[in-house]
Amino acid sequence: MAVDPKCQGRGVGKRLLEEDCKLADQAGQDIYLESTAAGKRLYQSAGFEPLGECRVLDGTVAISPMLRKPRVQS
Repeated sequence: MAVDPKCQGRGVGKRLLEEDCKLADQAGQDIYLESTAAGKRLYQSAGFEPLGECRVLDGTVAISPMLRKPRVQS
């Protein structure tokens, strides 16, 4: 998921993510993604758990694989 830089900081990404999570919860599906450092906090706030880190040759973190289990619908 990406938001045009001109529209960032307005909650667009958060609303898109909330809708995706809602649909996955209704279907009982996990969601897997690979996050950059810039998006990691947003995904963690939505219930995604880090699975580790993928590093490039110089040792810096390139991406963080993340998983979100479906939430029980009441």
